[in-house]
Amino acid sequence: MSSPNQLKPLGWKPSILIFLITSAVIFTTHYLFAPAYAAATGQPYLVGYLIGWSVTMALVFTASLIAYKLEGRAFTWSAFSVRYRLNRMNRSDWLWTLVVLLGTLGAYFGLAFTSRWLAAIPIFAPHPAFPDDLVTGKLIPGELFGMPLQGQWWIAVVYLAGWLLNIFGEEFWYRGWMLPRQELAFGKLAWLVNGLMFTFQHWLQPWNFLTILPGALLAVYVVQRQRNTWITIIQHGLGNFILFGYVLLGVMGWKGRG
Repeated sequence: MSSPNQLKPLGWKPSILIFLITSAVIFTTHYLFAPAYAAATGQPYLVGYLIGWSVTMALVFTASLIAYKLEGRAFTWSAFSVRYRLNRMNRSDWLWTLVVLLGTLGAYFGLAFTSRWLAAIPIFAPHPAFPDDLVTGKLIPGELFGMPLQGQWWIAVVYLAGWLLNIFGEEFWYRGWMLPRQELAFGKLAWLVNGLMFTFQHWLQPWNFLTILPGALLAVYVVQRQRNTWITIIQHGLGNFILFGYVLLGVMGWKGRG
């Protein structure tokens, strides 16, 4: 157990091991469990997806708290916020958050054409059971992953819980716990290592790697520069909240024009 006042470097070997474990869990839940669940139960893919996604994000969130505790630190907000660099946002932080949000969205949609290239390569190809809107990103109003949303309030509740676990779990894990320790091992290039790990552990949608990568690198670079994890928590949360808004509208009966 390390001293509460001293961090240990997180070098290549532990970083790669963490990457492999996280990627394996994501691959298992989305490429193996969700399709198998749909085939075995006859339920839409969305049901298995929500189960696998929520469980995976819960594991990441729990891991971020366990890793903190294993460093021998007190479970108080003051100690936790210092260790995970949850600092008060100043004007510069807010401006950088806007830059990161616009940069990540711009890269994601601007490089969407590259997804077709990667999808044609077997190792990056989507599972045959994946619904079209998951693969193409072209949503059908009132539906998600092959399932009608209207009146399905449980979907909105589970998705909101998954969203919270996703945002705080990944940001606490990658930017809060991991990045400061990687800075001790890789110095000024820690953002590059962390950003690459974050991008390529997204085995839910490997065909989107090139759309995710620029934004991920930009986000981690800014967090390392500003030393404030709230920047990516806010940016990540707002970016992913768009789909929750779509789900909520669908549950409420919105089906678009026509």
